[in-house]
Amino acid sequence: MDRLITGGIFSLVLALLALPAHAQAGFDGGAIVISSGAAGGGYWNAGQRLQGVAASMELPVENLESSGSMENLERLVDPASPVNLAFAQADAMRHFFQQRREDEQLVDVLENIGQECVFVIAGRDSGIDRDRDLAANGADISLGISSPTSGIAVTFDYMTSLLPDLAGVAIAYGNTSAAMEGLDSDAGAVDAVMVVHRPKAHSPEVDLAIANPERFQFVELSDDRFTRELHNGRAVYRRMRLALPGYREPVQTICVRGLLLGHKQKLSAHQRNRLTDLVNYHWMRVYATQ
Repeated sequence: MDRLITGGIFSLVLALLALPAHAQAGFDGGAIVISSGAAGGGYWNAGQRLQGVAASMELPVENLESSGSMENLERLVDPASPVNLAFAQADAMRHFFQQRREDEQLVDVLENIGQECVFVIAGRDSGIDRDRDLAANGADISLGISSPTSGIAVTFDYMTSLLPDLAGVAIAYGNTSAAMEGLDSDAGAVDAVMVVHRPKAHSPEVDLAIANPERFQFVELSDDRFTRELHNGRAVYRRMRLALPGYREPVQTICVRGLLLGHKQKLSAHQRNRLTDLVNYHWMRVYATQ
């Protein structure tokens, strides 16, 4: 009997030693590794604040920059990656897990991290006033998006899954800030541009549109299909009327929740308990509500 117990313990030790380094760290409460976003961006800055708050709780956190939600999700579910915490938009998460149901079961939503809102900007005289104009004239419209790997591209893909008529819109990837200058010209490279960020955050595109209402307009996004509920009774997008400082009228658009995600198997019980304390008592220091 003693030999059976000894053999079992020996097998357990061997199994633990065979785990990747990051998994072993989870058992002894080692560092949490969060995949956040581009250095200097909103999610990355939130990761820096989370790191600082966690340090005050004697909970080590490493903040890794990334290209955005999709890379964060890839790292989170990759068993060879040390990432056990990640930021992601809710639409990116739904898009990512549509074909990876088994991985979705390993991920918990720990907290919301505010709203990310969609801003589609067109020329004032373009005739692109609202989403139905994009849908009806998609074959003749080119929409500028910064990168095919960006969260913006994922958002448009998910919007198209809800409003299939948008599939006809041609996507042009490139510098959307530079493309803004041609929106009120027949010689422009694109007919509209799209950016996604927090309602009160600044981007060159939105700032230029606010400062020049005679040249640019925000395209209204209000189709009911964007906000329909999923099987779980929750909608990915919510309709919002945003009062942008300096702009003459509210902007009707859709917004998506940002999420803090944790991997059930990569986080130790100690880490999960400490993260619960951080979220319950200190979250406003990480991501203040608006």
